[in-house]
Amino acid sequence: MKIELLDQEEPAFQMAPMIDMVFLLLVFFMCASQMSQKQNLPMEIPTASRAVVPKDRPHRWVVNITEEGDLYSGDRPIKLGALATQVKARLAAVPDLKVYIRGDQRCEHRHVKKVMNRLAEVGIDSYIFGVYIPTAEQEVVPQ
Repeated sequence: MKIELLDQEEPAFQMAPMIDMVFLLLVFFMCASQMSQKQNLPMEIPTASRAVVPKDRPHRWVVNITEEGDLYSGDRPIKLGALATQVKARLAAVPDLKVYIRGDQRCEHRHVKKVMNRLAEVGIDSYIFGVYIPTAEQEVVPQ
């Protein structure tokens, strides 16, 4: 006995949902890249030819110190006294909090030391310093 097959349409690949997903991903990454860039203020950071870039740097909480000694938590101004309060609150939420300290190269070291002492008082023992690593053709020659 011969079984007749019904005429079936060839399955088609739907492009509209895929295009929608590509646009959603594009918007997501555009927004995410803007958020990650807002942590750093425009400043001249010190140069270090033998520095090493840690792999976990993007996941650290950023503290910026300007030339005048003004503090910024990311891109928001903060006072030294409020820094301890904010760090305690963040430590409650993230027990292994790590900090990325970016100080202007013309900033006096006493401002950086105050921040380090305040962080140590509340229990932060893991922080790194932001430096500029020159390429081979940009090497800084000491004078």
